[in-house]
Amino acid sequence: MNCCNLQFVHMISLLVIGVLLHEGQSKKRDILKASVQLIERENKKLDSESCNLKSITDASIAKLRLHDKNTQVMICLIKLLSTDPEKGWAWSELGHQYNIGKEKSKATTCFKQAAKLNGKLSKFIDKWYFIGPFVIGKGEVDGDPLQWYGGIVNASKERYNRKKTTYYSELVTGGEIHWKTIEQKSANDRLQIMPNDVPWNELVSSLGSFAITEWQGWLVGEFAVNGKDEDVLIQCLGIHTIFIDEQFIAADVYRRDQFWYGVSLAPGIHTVYIRLRSKGPQILQCNLKLAGSSKYDVHPPSMIPHLVDGHVVGSVLAIPITNLQTNKWLKNVRVTLLSQQGGPNLDVTQLRDRGSMSIAPGQTIPVVISLQEVESQEHIDCTDAVLTLKISASEGQNQELPVTLKCRKRKESFLFTFLDHDGSVQSAAAIEPLENCPEGSCPVLLSLHGTGVEAQNQADSYKRMEEGQWFFGLEKAWVLTPTRHGAHNWEGPGALTPMTALETLQKITEEMSWIPNKADSRRVIFAGHSMGGHGAWHLATHYPDRALGVISLAGWIKKEEYGDSNVFFRHDISASHTDPAVKAIMEACIAENDADRHVSNLKGIPVLTRIGAQDRTVHPFYVRRMYRLLQEVGVNVTYTELAGKEHWWWDTWTTNDGGAVNDPQLRNFANQIAEDAPSYISGSCDAEGLDCSQPDYALKYSGIENLEKSGKWTLTVVNPAFGEGLLGVRILQQSVPFRTSKVEMEFPDRAHAELRTVNVDRFSLNPSHRVQPSWSHRTIKVDETILDLEDGSVNAGAIIHVCKLKGKWQVCVEETLLGSDQRRSPVNFGPARRVAEHQFVIIYGTQDKSLSQSLLTMAVYIANLFYLTSDTIAPIFDDETLTEDKADSHNLIVIGGPHQNQWTQRFLDKVPLSLGDSGISLGDCTFSGPGLGALFLAPHRGNGLALVLLGTTTQGLEDTIRLASPTIPPMTRSPFSNMIPDFVLTGRDFQAKGSGGYLCTGFWGNQWEFRRELSSCAC
Repeated sequence: MNCCNLQFVHMISLLVIGVLLHEGQSKKRDILKASVQLIERENKKLDSESCNLKSITDASIAKLRLHDKNTQVMICLIKLLSTDPEKGWAWSELGHQYNIGKEKSKATTCFKQAAKLNGKLSKFIDKWYFIGPFVIGKGEVDGDPLQWYGGIVNASKERYNRKKTTYYSELVTGGEIHWKTIEQKSANDRLQIMPNDVPWNELVSSLGSFAITEWQGWLVGEFAVNGKDEDVLIQCLGIHTIFIDEQFIAADVYRRDQFWYGVSLAPGIHTVYIRLRSKGPQILQCNLKLAGSSKYDVHPPSMIPHLVDGHVVGSVLAIPITNLQTNKWLKNVRVTLLSQQGGPNLDVTQLRDRGSMSIAPGQTIPVVISLQEVESQEHIDCTDAVLTLKISASEGQNQELPVTLKCRKRKESFLFTFLDHDGSVQSAAAIEPLENCPEGSCPVLLSLHGTGVEAQNQADSYKRMEEGQWFFGLEKAWVLTPTRHGAHNWEGPGALTPMTALETLQKITEEMSWIPNKADSRRVIFAGHSMGGHGAWHLATHYPDRALGVISLAGWIKKEEYGDSNVFFRHDISASHTDPAVKAIMEACIAENDADRHVSNLKGIPVLTRIGAQDRTVHPFYVRRMYRLLQEVGVNVTYTELAGKEHWWWDTWTTNDGGAVNDPQLRNFANQIAEDAPSYISGSCDAEGLDCSQPDYALKYSGIENLEKSGKWTLTVVNPAFGEGLLGVRILQQSVPFRTSKVEMEFPDRAHAELRTVNVDRFSLNPSHRVQPSWSHRTIKVDETILDLEDGSVNAGAIIHVCKLKGKWQVCVEETLLGSDQRRSPVNFGPARRVAEHQFVIIYGTQDKSLSQSLLTMAVYIANLFYLTSDTIAPIFDDETLTEDKADSHNLIVIGGPHQNQWTQRFLDKVPLSLGDSGISLGDCTFSGPGLGALFLAPHRGNGLALVLLGTTTQGLEDTIRLASPTIPPMTRSPFSNMIPDFVLTGRDFQAKGSGGYLCTGFWGNQWEFRRELSSCAC
């Protein structure tokens, strides 16, 4: 080596030494003088004391802390920091201990030093502790095995005693599991948790069930807050709930990666508890940050309508806003139009609450605006409209949000938005008919999509190529493809969304003079694929008088038997504890969704059902079963099982022929129905004063040529709250609620009708195009009672209400359709989910000041769950500021007992449930013991509902909040939307046993009374 090289190496060595010396001096400067002095003083005090730990580590210190060995923690930390003062986490731990001992000055010194080294907040949780897997069922509610060890908070104290602490699970060989450590390497690191010590393949093979691959467990981690009373924002993706120091926080289960939720935390060590629930690997990501000066976040809308030929269609837009503050309401939130480029001149109006609204601390809620054209013009250039919206509020700086409305040409699919039944903004795609319809009125092919398919993609599936040119849609029918955020399975809230979309499309086309072919929401071809195929069955069987035909493609019958997604009580923890009566009531909550129970309602409606022979997503077994059942009840059904086809395909017989939803077989079926569909636009022969007895007039308004020769018709209903009826017959009240009800109908001639009822107390006869002459022109025999309606007592075309009084049927007053505080009807039947099938607000109690903040936290948790799982708008009010006018126009979710919430007692007075010193009384049953909870429906403003959640203790109330928990994706439903009946009473074992911990559950009677046969009570 020459001298030049030696000199260069020497220079580099000096430079490295200099850098190292500088870094050492820099670190020393990070050690505050006050911190050094504190350790010196404390070390002298503890000079005679010794740390019993062989090795002082973060884990060994945490182990002592979790077992309340605070003196040893202090000794060991001081010993550690006296020799190594650069350990930021140790300073946080020491400050935490001083806080416990209420030595605030010393704590402040420690946290300042921790902040100097590690910042005011941990960058991320670098070490997680996992316990699992345990089995779990498919319902929203199941037991937690760790409750037998005092719950996760108590059980997690043993996470550092891995070898000595054993838990038990039937999933693993040997039946024993222990805590495991999972390291997170960076703030953006996604954790993947897959219990690899489980013989998954052997379990699936031996048990014959893929449902066994769903498991539960817990993940626990800690982070440090070193600033003074910081507002900390947390974001967790892929899970629905987290707990920070036992506080409920909703997480971003659908991974939209934009929602952060705030919690106010004192300086110290804080713990995150996550109840995992997954099928296969659980993938999640949790991030932390300080709120800083930000007061709120504005998020882009997820559903944006299109312009069509330059015109606005579907004029509502939802702007989600998150209040990042933890102790202040965001008030006077306003959205205005700042500027616009392109498109028609638009005016922006904010809906709800007279143009402004308030958002609770930590809540995300959409602010809804309406977009209207300033001037109505027939011809406008088709250009995109780029809007800049200004968002202002009582706190924080104004923010701007760009929104682009894309313009689509006529005959292309377009998106429109609408206000749904619950006040949320949902969307649908539509395609105008390719040809003009008779009298300018067209039927609608309502096509429901499968899991994960977007509305516009579903609409654009109705395409085919002919002679090199693409054609979208059908010849003489609108194509309508609605969507709703979340995993609703087109049931419950999800079943009402397409019906709202249908009415909205009719309204849009009627109001738009430039659209020549209007949509008729009364003439519908119900169609769908996969989950949408189930939706087609579901809607057609509940709205048969609107149905011109049904096209169900690869549709399953009920989700509890579809694959392994929702098997009912197969592997549940609660299956070992749940009374059979409880199971029966839970199943009754969802029986209305079973397509096979309702096949009789499809008589007289042409049905085409089809599936690929190689489909293993939805096995042909389910479609074959529906084919058999439909044949048995005399439905005109066509079934095709296509060889070589799986779940989805683009080409059936030739390239670009329309594929799985629009090939020639399906297209010809739909076009033929649309072509033959009678038009009801001019009313009925009754309304025109014509002679309905003449066949020509009857056929003009009826799709049934010989009603009198068609044999027996049977209307089947499980829950009268959903649907419209068959041949105009609608069941309004059952003798025993939530049991199968039937009305059998026969028409001996054109002047008579005979009805036989099973489990029916009230029903109505409504004008129907399918019944000519109408009901009011017939003599009707109901069971053994003759109703002579030709005496002029019933007006032609009027709705006839029929009631059973003292065992005898008679015409009764029209108000029987309406509910009241004394009588139930379709407008106020349960189960619990129906409170959210109308616009609702959440009320939390403020009467007990020591609990009001906790009740607000619970309200925010439920409201955020509603939004994150279904885009539902859930405004929050305290019990003192909610006005009677506001309450009267909404359903209510009431949180807190009568001593916490001043609205609660009025609803307790309306049902046979009461709170006393000895516990909770329900009917003639009284339940006592610690930690009881109650969830129940009650009548509100006659036609409305209130859902009340209360507890004899805070723990009891928290148990009822847990009833709102959703399941795993893709089946993450909105709160209370599945198997929660009219009332549930929970006991101290609820968290351990799930539904096996229900003290009593069931349905109210027709007069809001308690009935033993409708409950699981054994008292």
